[in-house]
Amino acid sequence: MHSRIAELPKVRSIKIPGVPIAPAEAAGRVKSLRSHIPPTVTIGVSGDAFAATGLNAGCDVWYSVLAGVLPTPCPAITRASQNGDQDAATALCKRLEPIWELFRAHGSLRVVSAIAEHLGLADTPNLPLPVRGLDPAAHAAVVTALEQIDDLL
Repeated sequence: MHSRIAELPKVRSIKIPGVPIAPAEAAGRVKSLRSHIPPTVTIGVSGDAFAATGLNAGCDVWYSVLAGVLPTPCPAITRASQNGDQDAATALCKRLEPIWELFRAHGSLRVVSAIAEHLGLADTPNLPLPVRGLDPAAHAAVVTALEQIDDLL
């Protein structure tokens, strides 16, 4: 196996599923990945709860499911990290923990769908069958989470 992939002519970015929680481990993982890809290929972190850790560890981009419905806090996390303010990026990401908790419990697609419904960005229901939206109790938890982060919206 080659230590570096010589060419990826049609690949411009690699999307990785989260990073280790420990910042040093996350940086090591990104550095290791980067050593195997050409400099023309970016590394993007996925798994929104890992955004700040991944960006702070050297990921070039964040592939976010949440940014489409909450366009204020997500770019703020990215900008803070890109500007070298890792503490601010981490703090902003931690403030979104009520949303991350719901992602872990119900999946990001269904939670983002419920957020879009609540904010009037999408009809109810808006997911294609056979995917079902959240039940009333989980939808109420989404509303509560949005109230908890209202200052970020």
